[in-house]
Amino acid sequence: MRSSLFILLALLCCFFISCSSDSDSTPPPEPDVVAPTVNISIAGFPSATPSEPIVVSGQIEINIDAKDAGGIAKIEAFINEQKVGEDTTAPYQIIVDISSFDSKVGSTNKFKDYILKVSATDDAGNVTSVQQTINIDNEMPMVSAVSLTEGTVINGDVNAVTFEVTDNEVLTSVKTFLNGELLSDVTDGSFEANINTLTLQDGENVFRIEATDAADNVGVFEVNFIADNTGPEVTLPNLEDGQILDELIVLAPQVSDTYSEIVSLEVVYGDTQLILIEDAVDYQLDFNPELFPTGTGSLHFIATDSLGNESETSISVDIYRRLITIHFPANYYNPVFARIYVFASSMDGETLDSKRVFQDTQEITLRTNVEIDADSEFMLTIGEYQTGAFGNASEFTTLQNLKPSTLGVLNLKTYPRFDAGPTQPLRFPATGFDPDDTLGIGSEGFGYGGSLFQEISELSLDRRRNTTSTINTDFIYLPLFNFDLNEYSYYVADWEFPSDFVLTPDLFTSAGVERRTFEPIVTTGAYESSNIWIAGYFNEDEFQNNVYHRIYGIGYGFNPAGGIPYYFNNIFDKYRYNVRLNSYYTERTGEPLTSFQTLDWTVDYSFANNEVDLIKSGNGHSVGKILIDSNSPVVIDGLNISYRWSLLFDSEKMDKIVLPKIPEEIQTWGFYQLYEQNSMEAQQAEIKRYDGITSYDEYLDKVIKNNEFSYLVSPVMESTFKSAVNGVYFKAPHFLLD
Repeated sequence: MRSSLFILLALLCCFFISCSSDSDSTPPPEPDVVAPTVNISIAGFPSATPSEPIVVSGQIEINIDAKDAGGIAKIEAFINEQKVGEDTTAPYQIIVDISSFDSKVGSTNKFKDYILKVSATDDAGNVTSVQQTINIDNEMPMVSAVSLTEGTVINGDVNAVTFEVTDNEVLTSVKTFLNGELLSDVTDGSFEANINTLTLQDGENVFRIEATDAADNVGVFEVNFIADNTGPEVTLPNLEDGQILDELIVLAPQVSDTYSEIVSLEVVYGDTQLILIEDAVDYQLDFNPELFPTGTGSLHFIATDSLGNESETSISVDIYRRLITIHFPANYYNPVFARIYVFASSMDGETLDSKRVFQDTQEITLRTNVEIDADSEFMLTIGEYQTGAFGNASEFTTLQNLKPSTLGVLNLKTYPRFDAGPTQPLRFPATGFDPDDTLGIGSEGFGYGGSLFQEISELSLDRRRNTTSTINTDFIYLPLFNFDLNEYSYYVADWEFPSDFVLTPDLFTSAGVERRTFEPIVTTGAYESSNIWIAGYFNEDEFQNNVYHRIYGIGYGFNPAGGIPYYFNNIFDKYRYNVRLNSYYTERTGEPLTSFQTLDWTVDYSFANNEVDLIKSGNGHSVGKILIDSNSPVVIDGLNISYRWSLLFDSEKMDKIVLPKIPEEIQTWGFYQLYEQNSMEAQQAEIKRYDGITSYDEYLDKVIKNNEFSYLVSPVMESTFKSAVNGVYFKAPHFLLD
C-alpha cells in the first residue's frame, strides 16, 4: 500500500515538471508604452491657440477627443495642477465650474494666467496631456443709471431711455429689447434707446438691456413700464344718444383713467363751452336746455390726463320745450274707452305733441320743438273715445291758456267707476201706500238710485259697487214726495236688506225736514226759470270724497208767489247745492241761502269755423267754459255719432276760443267728419268766479293741478251763462272740471 502511493506521487511529479518545461519555451509580450492621442475643444473658442490666453467665465465646457489602441482608462482636467474634473466614458466631456476662481491679481488688477491641462490615461498607464492658457473673468457687465424706472407711465412716439454699462473687460455687445423683441443694438457706444409707445398695447410692457463682455458674461437689466396713449374714459349714466332734453338736468359724467391722473374735463355744447373742471374728483354740472335753441345738437365731454392724452365723448341730444307732465294713478284707465289720448296745441290750434294713454301708463310728458318760452301759452286736451255696435262717442276736455311756468304738472286722480250691473235685488214689494195719492221716490246718490212704481207696488233699487277703490256709501237715502198733499218724507236704510224686505209707509219719517224758499230774480219781459239741487253727506269722509245723497232736485219755469220752494233735511253733517236763476248759476257748500245777488256780467257767443267768438262784459270773473255738444246722436254712414267738448279758458283775456286741430291719430274717430265740416254745435258759454281764487292761473294751480273737487277748494262758485236752450244750464260734468 505504501509502495503504490509512492509510485503515484512520483508520476504526478514528473507530469508537472514536463508542463513547466513546455511554458518556458513561449516569449513574453511587449509592454504598452504608447501614450493616447488627445485633442480638446473649448465651447465658444473653436480656434483657441494653447499659448494665447482665452477669457472664460462661470464654467468651461471641454470636449475631448482621446484615442488609444489599448483603451482609455480616464480623462482628467486640471487647473494649475488642481484636479477639477474627470470622465471615463466616451464621448468625453468635462464641465468645469470656475466661478470660484479669482479673476485678477490684486496688486496689478491684471488677469491671472491659469493653465488648463487635460490628461488622457490609457489602460497601461500611459498619459498624454494638452494645455490651454486661460484667463478667468467672473465679473459680469453692470447696467446702471437707467432713466426708466419701474412702473413709469409713458406715452407718445419719443421716449428716450438712457443708461450706463461698465465692465472689467471689453464689451462685445449691448442690446435692448421691448417685450422680448430686439429694439436696438448699440454699436456706437451711445447707451440710449427710444421707446415708441404708439406701437404698444396700453398697459404693462417690459424694457430689457443685455450687455455681454468678452467672456460672454451677460449683464441684464429689466424694468416694467406702463404705456398709456389713451385719454380718460367718460361714461354718462343719465344721458344717452338721441335723448330729449326739455328741463334742467344734472349731468354727472363719470371720468376714469386706468393708468394716469385726470387733470381736466371740458364740457361743450355745440361751439359753446359750458364748463372746464380741473383737478377734481367728482364732475357735475347743470345743463339747462332753456338756454339753447330747440333742435338737435351735441354735447361733447373732453377729458385730459396728466400725460396729455385727450378723449372726447359726444352725445347727440334733441332740445325740446317741456309743456306739461301728466301723472296717471293706478286704475285711471276706464275700460269703457276704446282709446284715450292727450295732446298739446298752440293757442292757434296747431298740434305740438300727442300721446296715447294706455292701461299701464303712469306718466306722460308733452313737449315741443317749437321755440317757446316758459310764459308761452298752449292748450292741453284729453280725448276719450267709446265705440259700440251702433255708433261711437267722443269726449274732449281742453284746458286753454296754460303755461309751462304755471302748470308744469297735472296730477290726475282715479275717480269712482261703478259695476255695470246692480249688486242688490232690483225690486222689492211696496205695500200700504194710498193708491189715490200721487207719490214719487227719486232716489239718487253715490253709486245708487231708486224709484217707487206705485202703479205696480214695487220699489226698484240699483246699487253699484265702486270698482276703483274701497270708497262706497253705507246708506241709501229714499225721499218720498206726496204731490197731492205737498209732503216730503224720507227713509234711510243700510244696504243689508233682508230677503223678505217690503217697503211700507211706516218706514218713512219727516223728522228734520223743513220746507224752505229762496227768492227769485225777476227780469221784466224775460223768461223766468230756476232750479235747485241739494245733496247731503253723513260725515266728513263722505264730503271729502263726494259720497253724496240727493235731498232735493227740481226746476221751475215760473216764479211762484212767496218764493221758490224746496225741501231741506237737517239730518246730514255737510251739504252742497247748486241754484240756477235765469242766466245766473252758483254752486256752494253749506245750507242754501234765502236770496242770491246776481252778477253784473253778460256773455254771448257765436260759433263758426271751429272758433267761438265771445261777447262779454263785467269784472271779477276769471274762468270761462265753452260746451260743444251733439245733444243727440248724429247719424253718419249708418252709425250714431255723438260728441262732447268742454273748453276751459282765461275769461279775463280771451274773446276768441279756437278749437285745437285734431292730431292724425284721432282723425279716425266718428266725430271728425263733423269737425272737418265745421258742423258741430256749441250749446253754452259761461264765465265764472270762485271765492278765494283771484285768477285763472290760481284756479289751475289750486283746482286743476291736483284734480281737486272745486267745492273743497272754494265754497262758492258763481257764473253767468248763455245757453242754446232757454232756461237750461248744461252741467256736462267731467272728472277734470267738476
